[in-house]
Amino acid sequence: MKTRITLMAAVAVVVLLLVGTVGAEPPKTEFTGTEISIATVNPGTETFPGNNNYHVRDSVELFSFTATDLRVSGENEVTVNWNFKIMPEPVYVSGRMWGTFRLTNDGGYWDGTWTGVRDANGFSYFHMVAHGGGGYEGLELKMDGERLTPDPSQPEVYVGIIIETGGYSP
Repeated sequence: MKTRITLMAAVAVVVLLLVGTVGAEPPKTEFTGTEISIATVNPGTETFPGNNNYHVRDSVELFSFTATDLRVSGENEVTVNWNFKIMPEPVYVSGRMWGTFRLTNDGGYWDGTWTGVRDANGFSYFHMVAHGGGGYEGLELKMDGERLTPDPSQPEVYVGIIIETGGYSP
């Protein structure tokens, strides 16, 4: 009888451990941030393929990113591509954007991709995803940003999350 109770207790512990880990998620840290343009490193290739179209490929822009989580604060080198339509002032252009980025600081770096759109009001919206390297190895970064003015010299505002994906076990 004692063996049967011990066996049932062991089974109950295993079941509780399995149920407890099924819904477990890796640790996450939320943050907010702003990004401002510093310089154009390379203007890339501009083309005007007709019908008020304006395309850019492989432009490289340098930004300063400041966030409530220091792991996301630093210098951001962004490769920019876009397919824009020329618009009247003060909007000038609207359309789709995309590219890659590397955000670096003393603790490590983030390598990622981004997509965006500049709407008919000249407002820009961005989505960025990256994986960490150096001191941020095993982390994933996801953030969304916006600039609610057609003036590209104004800061972009971001909300995001850092996910501890590497080596996580609940």
